[in-house]
Amino acid sequence: MNKDFEIRSAAVSVEQNKLVGYVVPWNSRSQLIWGEFYEVFAPYAFKESLATGNDVRALYEHDYKGLLGRTTSRTLILSEDNTGLRFELDPPDTQTGRDLLALVGRGDISGMSFGFRATQETWDFKQDPYLRTVTAAELLEITFTATPAYTESDVEIARRSMQLARQQSEPDNARLWADLLEL
Repeated sequence: MNKDFEIRSAAVSVEQNKLVGYVVPWNSRSQLIWGEFYEVFAPYAFKESLATGNDVRALYEHDYKGLLGRTTSRTLILSEDNTGLRFELDPPDTQTGRDLLALVGRGDISGMSFGFRATQETWDFKQDPYLRTVTAAELLEITFTATPAYTESDVEIARRSMQLARQQSEPDNARLWADLLEL
């Protein structure tokens, strides 16, 4: 699988032996990433991704051996509303599924992560720290984890995106002078 995607975190709860929650709350500022920027997801950022019908998987700890559900089997339901990207998972009657329900029910696992690939984004370099707004993204997976965190390898993609956007937003002074002098 192509690992060129990013991971972020959100929250989860148990309702009648189903796991429900919002994977991505809209316009909610992330933790400070790399000490350089915050990130928010614009409303309905996954609209195109969900419309494709691609198979999104629910995992335990980002491990495909810990498969908990998938959209193609309808054991994972994803939808967008005015609050964010919502999920409903009917976990399997497996050791992993039963353990997950128990751990979430006890509060040992209260967070989630999600893997995505940003397809459209904007950067605001006028504020400090900067602000990245993801306006469209491909959802690859959601995962239940005891340690929902931003790891360096996961956010490196966002950092490269920030550097490229910043280069494109900064004027080329030499080119501006040449244009001014009509060279």
